[in-house]
Amino acid sequence: MTYYPDLALYDYLPETVPEGVELLAVGWLEPGHEFPTAADDDSDPVFWQNLVTLAADHTVAVTRGVHGCRFRHPFEADFQYGAVYGTRVLYLGSAEIRVAAADGRLLTAPTLVVHYIRDHGYRPPEAFVEAVTAMRIAPSDG
Repeated sequence: MTYYPDLALYDYLPETVPEGVELLAVGWLEPGHEFPTAADDDSDPVFWQNLVTLAADHTVAVTRGVHGCRFRHPFEADFQYGAVYGTRVLYLGSAEIRVAAADGRLLTAPTLVVHYIRDHGYRPPEAFVEAVTAMRIAPSDG
């Protein structure tokens, strides 16, 4: 997968970005690059429910290939590809979710962000957390 620092300008799949739109990356993680973490009890249930809903029902930039998590796991299963999150089974690693921050910036994250948050303690930027909690889905090209 491609690494982007949080809130860097996104250019991974430019053909999926409407003309004239500036899109900022969130949660494009790779080993060798530090990322902010949060305590396990720092999870807002509304944020979490909305994030899972976005990854299940509102994906964009869907690809034919799948990117897996390259971080170490306590066991060897490739659980990030198909994992149970509450009552939903998500297949992660082949799409993105896009939301609009309160200030109008558009943010995109790989669907693996769900896995990164739950299983690696990743803490996305507050603008992303707020946009997901508000379920402010970014407008698309069509």
